[in-house]
Amino acid sequence: LILAMDACYGIHVYGMINDTYCKSEGFRKVPYHYYEPGRDECEEYFLHENAPYGGHRFITEKKVFAKWAKKHTIIFTHPNWTVS
Repeated sequence: LILAMDACYGIHVYGMINDTYCKSEGFRKVPYHYYEPGRDECEEYFLHENAPYGGHRFITEKKVFAKWAKKHTIIFTHPNWTVS
C-alpha cells in the first residue's frame, strides 16, 4: 500500500474489512484461510491483536490504513469503509 500511495494517484482496495467490522452487528464469519479449516477471520485477528508477543496486528494495521485514506485517495469496497 505504501508503494501504491507513492506511485498512484488513487488506490482502490477490494475485499479488506475495516478495524470495526468484527465488532459490528451481523458481520459474516469467513475462514481465515479459504483453503483450510480452522479459525474464522475475526477470531484470527483478535488472537493476533491480543498476542503477548509476535503476531500480526491486523486490526491496528487497518486503523493505520484508515488514517492514510484521509490524506490519500484510497477507496475501500466490499465491504465499504466509511473513513471519517
